[in-house]
Amino acid sequence: MPLLKGGAYCERFQAVSEPPTPSISVIIPFYNASVYLERCLKALASSSHRNFELVLVDDGSTDRSPEIARQFTDRIVTLSSCQGPAVARNRGAEEARGAILFFMDADVFCFPDTLETIERAFKEEPDIAAVIGSYDDDPPEHNFLSRYKNLTHHFVHQLASPEGSTFWTGCGAIQKSVFQELKGFDESYRRPSIEDIELGYRLRARGGRIRLCKHLVVKHAKRWSFLSLLRSDLMDRAIPWTALQLSHGQILDDLNVTRLQRAAAFFVCLALLLVLVALKRPAFLLGTAFCLALVTYWNRQLYGFYWRRGGPWFALRAMGMHWFYYLYSVAGFVFAYLRFKVVRQNSFPASSSRHR
Repeated sequence: MPLLKGGAYCERFQAVSEPPTPSISVIIPFYNASVYLERCLKALASSSHRNFELVLVDDGSTDRSPEIARQFTDRIVTLSSCQGPAVARNRGAEEARGAILFFMDADVFCFPDTLETIERAFKEEPDIAAVIGSYDDDPPEHNFLSRYKNLTHHFVHQLASPEGSTFWTGCGAIQKSVFQELKGFDESYRRPSIEDIELGYRLRARGGRIRLCKHLVVKHAKRWSFLSLLRSDLMDRAIPWTALQLSHGQILDDLNVTRLQRAAAFFVCLALLLVLVALKRPAFLLGTAFCLALVTYWNRQLYGFYWRRGGPWFALRAMGMHWFYYLYSVAGFVFAYLRFKVVRQNSFPASSSRHR
């Protein structure tokens, strides 16, 4: 079985013939992650929590990732082709023996106390089904978009309700029994998308609780480019997440989709419209200034955080990027909403006939 004991790190994780039952199974899928994987596994090896097992899942990598993984262990779940993180995590969970499944990405570096924090959270609140954390406020990638993306994630999660509304596999743990009852992740998501959010929806629909632990943080090493950020935010998050919320008949009031954030998105769109009108009637620029001033006031804590972490020039660029985020998020919502209405309208006659 592709399991290994989280014992002392001596160049490789050491497996034993009959290891004791671990309390936590750390499941890390990887696909062409040679840039990050070694650092990820070295960080995990420094954990102060010793009673864990590591389940690595090679999702059909074509780079040096499997070779790097074998430097730490020979025991790896190998998929014949890239099938997406939902499938990879499910295969890893099938091999796990721990009562707690901790999902982590290959570009995430944990801290020595990460696993202890997770186990303590479940012990302190035995009725919770899952625990999620956040990225820290010191990302190792220093290009502008990587810092903007990671710092925004950190800030949003740190201000969110501790009673979590979604699950998250960048740093998320769930009771294995609950995961099995839910039958794991939806494998129809073939790309890194909202498979974790969708699992969280099903968990909460069954009355399960998710704890957002503010002091559970990990370091995210991914380097973002403009195109990768736009694709992730729009195609892999905004559009499918909107469709998911519409299908459940409820828009969340948490994280980056609170009522205030939706209002801010509306005023940024209105500001853009007033700019276009101002091309013929310059007086409308006053309306634009008012809209953006209102959005800035509503986000003053976030923009102040940008300033403290990156200085004034970084904060100004991050504000502009945040306003652009509002614009493409609204575009994604409108697209998903219209598509949802068309799909539902086209499927209605067929579904009606089945109930006659």
